[in-house]
Amino acid sequence: MCIVETRLIASLLNVCPRCIQGIIKPDNLYTCLHMEFFQQLILILGHIVGFVDGRTIQVQENTGKPVTVKLACITVPEITGQRKQAEESLRKILVPNTPVIVKTTESVQNGSTLGEVFVDNKSINLRMVEEGAATVELKTLNNCFESRSQYLIAEATAKNKRLGLWRQSKVYSLRGKLIYKEIPPVMSQEAYLGEEFFLITDSRLGRKMVLRPSEQVSRTQLQSFHNQQVEIQAVFVEGTRPSQGSSACPIDINAQCLPQGAGYRVLSIKSL
Repeated sequence: MCIVETRLIASLLNVCPRCIQGIIKPDNLYTCLHMEFFQQLILILGHIVGFVDGRTIQVQENTGKPVTVKLACITVPEITGQRKQAEESLRKILVPNTPVIVKTTESVQNGSTLGEVFVDNKSINLRMVEEGAATVELKTLNNCFESRSQYLIAEATAKNKRLGLWRQSKVYSLRGKLIYKEIPPVMSQEAYLGEEFFLITDSRLGRKMVLRPSEQVSRTQLQSFHNQQVEIQAVFVEGTRPSQGSSACPIDINAQCLPQGAGYRVLSIKSL
């Protein structure tokens, strides 16, 4: 295979995944790249009118049409305090009536649009990562293929400087054997706590840590590593108690509901 063909296929895999998957079926590879390139340049011109959460905004197009935009290529923490911090950071960057250009990538549920938001030709998505208010979402990173390396470098820099969420949550590197234990489909303390993934770090002492899935590593992915030696990157998440009287719950020595959701939220995982 010639060098030109090799480079073309490499480019196609990176910038035209839908052609490879057969979603777009052009006559040739060059047409596919041409189609994908222009699809990436579908733009929305408008201004900020509201916020939904730390990565979702409401925009009013210059035509007057409202549109909800979810920021592509990034994700925000699931931890309550950090999720709130992400939203506060976004509100500081994008004050109401700020003129924006949205480069749309695809539609998502409820009629929202996934896209990269620009102010004065600068990516707000990338700025969120640079400030440590968000992390890179690898599964959608190809939507920002022109600046993928910038996103990864920005995250590494924010992590190294311990900015934003990296300052508040220490990322642990842990090794051990991952065990999946099916939660019984009955009312029980196990079902209430929802603890189904464990990392055995010392089999002699029976030491184990509760693992939790995340946006980066799903429950299905964790299941696939059952009974394997793994290395994970994770942050510890404190449990939360349900409001009094909301439902029946196991109680502690102080007659309060036991906290739910505590454990190590897995950010990345690999077999050893």
